[in-house]
Amino acid sequence: MKFQQVYEELFEHIESLEIIDTHEHLPAFEELRERDTDILKEYLTQYFNSDLISAGLSIADYERVINNELPLMERWKLVEPYWEAARNTGYGRVLDISAKALYGIEKISGDSIEELNGKFLKSLEPGHFKKVLKERSKIKISLLHDIPIINERIQFTSNLECDQKLFRNVFPVDYLIFPQDAEDIARVENEFGNKICSFEDWLEACEAALDNALNHGAVALKSGLAYHRSIRYERTTRHEAEVGFNEIFSVKHRGQYLPQVFTVGEKFQNYMMHFILGMANRRNLTFQFHTGIQEGYGNLLYNSDPSLLAKLFLEYPDVDFDLFHIGYPYQNMVSALSKNFQNVYIDMCWAHIISPEASINALTEWIDSVPINKISAFGGDYFIIDAVYGHQYMARINVCRALTKKVEEDVFDIERAKEISKMLFYENPLKIFKLADKL
Repeated sequence: MKFQQVYEELFEHIESLEIIDTHEHLPAFEELRERDTDILKEYLTQYFNSDLISAGLSIADYERVINNELPLMERWKLVEPYWEAARNTGYGRVLDISAKALYGIEKISGDSIEELNGKFLKSLEPGHFKKVLKERSKIKISLLHDIPIINERIQFTSNLECDQKLFRNVFPVDYLIFPQDAEDIARVENEFGNKICSFEDWLEACEAALDNALNHGAVALKSGLAYHRSIRYERTTRHEAEVGFNEIFSVKHRGQYLPQVFTVGEKFQNYMMHFILGMANRRNLTFQFHTGIQEGYGNLLYNSDPSLLAKLFLEYPDVDFDLFHIGYPYQNMVSALSKNFQNVYIDMCWAHIISPEASINALTEWIDSVPINKISAFGGDYFIIDAVYGHQYMARINVCRALTKKVEEDVFDIERAKEISKMLFYENPLKIFKLADKL
């Protein structure tokens, strides 16, 4: 069979698959969605804005574009040259795919932006989440890392509750490992039910916070500390961690006339990561780790090299580690780690829009090097509901291209390719996240 013939038959199958989405940042309930918005503010909240700034859009002009006080066309003119420069990146293509499929707009441009905005504003009515996630994207369930919301309309959401028809929560543990300010301490005290006055209290509070999350339906743990520090977590002693705790709380319990600025020592953080992993081990929980490129426009990429986690894989052999974003640009390292460790899995969340071609090439290579039951094909990783559609569509295309290449090379036949596609999009994440009795 020729490539195009194989591709078309295989894509028809892949397009029909119900999928499990391993990672999203959407509002936990549709009614929490931002209403004071328009097409530019919404679509440039995340990802594509980084490409626009990389292309030369100034931060000041970006702020004008997403502040919807100026007329839409005036804001479009500010962003248009950079939009055209970045249009063909994964971040840009996914928006065009979504606009065409959801609103019938062939291409986002100066000629279409006002029509697109009018149609987008109608999507703020209830039911759009179901339309995008269930009806159009065929997502069985999305694993949600809900970012707590604080604004004039919504005071706070807690990472614990979510729309069970659409999501299952993942519990983000970074505030237990690396508390940033007094609000993080207050949150832990609230979940603990008591004031924290000692390091022992802090450890007990972490246990209580985790159990509280699990009682509310959390299905896994997640850390994104690669944005803030190296993900190498050396073992430290309890004494060293307690010294770090005492430094935090000497600031926390100053009088109100003094600033409460925390300096959270690395030894405290390292100890707490091992403490959390011990809890994950006892509770048979999968642990999601951010690895590879950080979102935004500037960070220390080497902090997120997935090889820095290798000692944790050795020390916690009964914890399943899910490595996010294919570790891009360290995808070959992720391949070696997954091949070398029984408890390490590859997650393609975000990756398909970071670089579609890198994702195709990586999956093509992993089929040769990694057991196929260790890879999850899709996680949207979006705050933007519309873009989830475009991302999953692109993921289906990329997986189809990789599998078609292997059929063409006679590595397996098209029926086996169809079986593998279902594993990647559904069966593997079902097992990796132990979801069989939670859907």
